Amino acid sequence: MSRHDRDFPSEADPDSEPGLAVPLRRLDGSPIVSPRLIARARVVAEALFSTANGPPPASRLDWLCIEAEDFLARAGARSRFVVGLALWVVGLLAPLMLWRLVPLGRLTVRDRARALQRLEDRFGAPVLAVKAMLSILYYEHPDAAREVGFDGACLKSAAVPQLPGVS
Repeated sequence: MSRHDRDFPSEADPDSEPGLAVPLRRLDGSPIVSPRLIARARVVAEALFSTANGPPPASRLDWLCIEAEDFLARAGARSRFVVGLALWVVGLLAPLMLWRLVPLGRLTVRDRARALQRLEDRFGAPVLAVKAMLSILYYEHPDAAREVGFDGACLKSAAVPQLPGVS
């Protein structure tokens, strides 16, 4: 049974969020992953997953941050360093794509999304690395999966078309 099988009911109540798990921590209870790294990830995720209706609910971003912290705590120091560096570079360069000298989190969600898109169009790699990790985690949330039409099934067999006159 995976961590997610324990945390999520099979049919999520549309009015409730899945239970928030506790991320992996040190023996003394202190975080393994820097809170600044998680804060940077949240700033990016809020813009990355925003829609015409606005950013995702705060509770879903809270859930994503806990999942990201747990994922990175288990991934090891080198992975944390690479992701942290990519988030730092994105946070530094993205506002410059809009000719702004402010931290990424000080931009509006719409401006952040524009800045991230411009940075990705121009440089790609740091934004793609961050987007890939956050997307994998974000779409594990049952509500996010449901919003994109995922029903939980994998590799359904497709109907094989028959040519006329061939049996």
